[in-house]
Amino acid sequence: MKRRRRKEFGYFIATAVVIAIASLLLVAYITGLVYFSGHFLPNTTINGIDVSAMTEEEAEDVLTAEAQRYVLNVVGREGTGGRIQAYDISLKPVFGNTLKEYMEEGSAFSWFLSFSDSREFMSDNVVDFDKAKLKACLSSLGLFDGQREPEDAYLSEYDPDTGYSVVPEDPGTLLIRERVEEAADRSVEALEETLDLDAQGCYKEPLVFKDDPTLTRLRDNLNRFVNVKLTIDYGDNSEIVDGELIRQWLNIDGTEVSLDESKVKDFVTHLSKSHDTFGIGREFTTTAGKKITVTGGNYGWWTDRPNTTAALTEAIKSGQSGEFSPVYFAEALVHGDSDIGEDYVEIDLDDQHVYVYKEGRLVVESDCVSGKVSTGNFTPDGTYAITYKERDATLVGETYSSPVKYWMPFNGNIGMHDASWRSSFGGDIYLTGGSHGCVNLPRSKAAEIFENVKKGEPVVVYGGKQSVPKPEEPQLTEEQQQALLQLIAQQQSQEQQSQEQQPQAQQPQEQAPQEQ
Repeated sequence: MKRRRRKEFGYFIATAVVIAIASLLLVAYITGLVYFSGHFLPNTTINGIDVSAMTEEEAEDVLTAEAQRYVLNVVGREGTGGRIQAYDISLKPVFGNTLKEYMEEGSAFSWFLSFSDSREFMSDNVVDFDKAKLKACLSSLGLFDGQREPEDAYLSEYDPDTGYSVVPEDPGTLLIRERVEEAADRSVEALEETLDLDAQGCYKEPLVFKDDPTLTRLRDNLNRFVNVKLTIDYGDNSEIVDGELIRQWLNIDGTEVSLDESKVKDFVTHLSKSHDTFGIGREFTTTAGKKITVTGGNYGWWTDRPNTTAALTEAIKSGQSGEFSPVYFAEALVHGDSDIGEDYVEIDLDDQHVYVYKEGRLVVESDCVSGKVSTGNFTPDGTYAITYKERDATLVGETYSSPVKYWMPFNGNIGMHDASWRSSFGGDIYLTGGSHGCVNLPRSKAAEIFENVKKGEPVVVYGGKQSVPKPEEPQLTEEQQQALLQLIAQQQSQEQQSQEQQPQAQQPQEQAPQEQ
């Protein structure tokens, strides 16, 4: 019996506890329901300000106080800008039914769930301010003073180091007042702390920027030409073809760039006139120390202008820098003020003497016999180049065939060679007993000269007589003249009969070098 009573008492106690807890929870719920029917739910913010558990009036006071502390930082280009405070523009909150609507938007019946669920409200129209005062404040910041117009990006002038480049645009500082005022209105209405005028697009912008495809393409096309540097070797007076020159030869059509070949041609003509030496008279100092001018001959630099123009054009178009060599019809041994250089042959026809120089030093000299003056076969003056060298050649003419050991032509079929059929050289032999135009040499000297000269080496020929003075004819009486004419007629008749009786000579089958 006692055990049963204790059990019933336990049930009673438990039931009483449950009822008490439930009653307390109900009271707490009802209390919260009543409270949050006139207060904002927990975890509620309006424009970032916490208004949890506040009444509408309390929230209005907090938002008003916050609005009074509001400051707008205006940021412009190049350090311009400033601060605009709430009282400067008579800023005040305008709530209307907004706070009431925010409060009613949450259900007070589920107030206990709000502790784990945040509610954020953003209002675009929670303040009112004097827009005229805002405009005046913007003007007072100096934003519109000393403004600079924007400038478009453009192509630079040619620079020897970098060629052409794109000069970036200058954004300037010219503000569009209407945009500034509209952006400021929006910022104040939203109570934003910073107004970045650049980010809000308040400045007048350039029309052309540095990455403009038209500018960059033109720059690249120009630099493809002007960044080329070509060196043309003319000895101590080398010519440089670089951007400074090439830019003057360019045609521009929009973004396309082309080379004006007529201007390249003009430049090649200038090079040819400045450096070609073919056919010019040369100042020359003889071994005897005499300064003379030697004219004539076929030695010297002679530019092939058409082919050089084409080659130079292609070299520039290739975009590759380096050495450039003109195309020549004829070449000398060296460039410079004297294209003869230090390796040359000097033939003095007055003294009938040959001198051979290597590196400016006399290495061989010899007497010689030049072309026979009395028959008009004199050796021509001038500066020539050794055409080639040949051993064991046969010189063939109309009335002779002469084998030689050392053959060094320099003017057509005129050259230096050994003349084993001669026993003496030098003096005045050439006047009446000279060659058909060649320079005859003793065999031993011809061998030395042959070993010391090379193809293309200059040969300077000067002096010598080109005619032999005729002796004065004695004065004959009329009878003597008649007798002499009869004698001449008889001799001519006898020579004609003799020639008709002689057989015709056969022509040689192979053409050998001919001595003129």
